[in-house]
Amino acid sequence: MSHPTEIQQTAEPTQRQVIDVLFRDRAVRAYTFTTLGALAMIFMVMFMNGSDLGGVLVVVFGAAALVLRWTATPPFLLLIIAYFLVFPFGIPDLGSENPYEIRETHFRVADVVLVMAILVYLRAQYRVFGFVHQIVPFENVVRRKGDVPTRRPPGHIRSDEIAWLIGIAGAIVIVGQIVWWLVNSLDFVPMEDFPFRWTDKSSLVSAYRRAPVPGEFRPGQNRFFLIIGGMFFGTLLLRLAFGYWQLRTMNAAEGAMILTDTSWAESHRERVRVEKWRIWGRQRAEEEAKRAEVRAKREEREREARRTKRRN
Repeated sequence: MSHPTEIQQTAEPTQRQVIDVLFRDRAVRAYTFTTLGALAMIFMVMFMNGSDLGGVLVVVFGAAALVLRWTATPPFLLLIIAYFLVFPFGIPDLGSENPYEIRETHFRVADVVLVMAILVYLRAQYRVFGFVHQIVPFENVVRRKGDVPTRRPPGHIRSDEIAWLIGIAGAIVIVGQIVWWLVNSLDFVPMEDFPFRWTDKSSLVSAYRRAPVPGEFRPGQNRFFLIIGGMFFGTLLLRLAFGYWQLRTMNAAEGAMILTDTSWAESHRERVRVEKWRIWGRQRAEEEAKRAEVRAKREEREREARRTKRRN
């Protein structure tokens, strides 16, 4: 058997070495079982939803990606899950649309468990890739022969990483459910003094059947405008808050580095122009020196020829 640490110095580890790291190293084994447990939870929720075929596909491809290091599989699994959530039996349903379906899907236990399992799976899977495949890209765009991928040493795993991983996933799910409830509980009415109001769910069916009045949007359009506006203003506020917090926690050396980098970025065009003039001046001086040297040699030959002519 190979030792789990041997994979750190190996450019192309064998499948035996990968399996040894996944199941013999105690720290990495915790991530392996976390990934498999998340896949099991996804299968359970999809099976309860009637998507037994989708659940089997997720488990099979997820387990294969874990062992065989298929780095492109997690996004593919998200597409499979999304498809079988819309069409549980794998066949498009041409039935009538339920106008209450989307607005009443917040804080459902199955959805909360499924989303949390997906988040845990993605985070754990990519951390496993960091142990057995690669954690940072190569310095060059094209990998050079003999380059060893940088992998995270298992000894750097903290004892509370799994707990933090699950806790952060749960917090993200709760925040997402609150945002989804808020988006479905507000109407965007730009024609009124205050552009938002609480949704009247009793008139939801009639809103689908009749033509909207001027300044009124359908539920899907409301969600679109609210999500776009929330993303824009939320990103702006978070950028301002975290930017100010970063400035407050920055020491003098880090501040000088940021200012230097900003100065280089702002003066890039001027520095390029000055550098071009400097290169041109150096090339011109070299050309003038060469011309002077050629002229001096020619004059020396002419003087030598005149001396020879006088002697004769």
